[in-house]
Amino acid sequence: MTVEEAIATALEYEQKVRDHYARASRECADAKGKEFFALLAREEQGHVDYLKSRLAEWKTAGALSGQPLETVLPSKDFLAKGMALLQAGAGKGAPEDDVRRLHTALRLEDEVSAFYRSLVASLEDREAREMFQRFLEIEDGHTALVQAETDAVTRTGYFFDYQEFNQDG
Repeated sequence: MTVEEAIATALEYEQKVRDHYARASRECADAKGKEFFALLAREEQGHVDYLKSRLAEWKTAGALSGQPLETVLPSKDFLAKGMALLQAGAGKGAPEDDVRRLHTALRLEDEVSAFYRSLVASLEDREAREMFQRFLEIEDGHTALVQAETDAVTRTGYFFDYQEFNQDG
């Protein structure tokens, strides 16, 4: 796959994930769930904007400048806000449709991460590999956050892959 094809395909993945989060935010029954999905929709829109600019740069210059991908994910504020949303809803279950939306989000995040993983392993252009490595790190973070939200609202006893309680007491 060429760098241009990789960016164009990545753009399709990111738009698909963004659209899911935006739709989930509009349809979610819970206010905190709406906010959770809206936060991720904004994050994914940032990815779409970034990829569009990288695609234009590639088409114009035939190279990538190495402009870093900005994200709100690694910031302590983002994580604190996500944790607050999770803790606020941890005592109650979510409606079935909201849980379904979370499971769909997990599937989409897994798909896009697998795509980025394959690009990192196969692209020869160093700048493109580094760019997609950064995307992979961010999407893996999204997956962890969505998994934590899923665990919290389904009350599985797990939070960020750590068992907090079990059904046996």
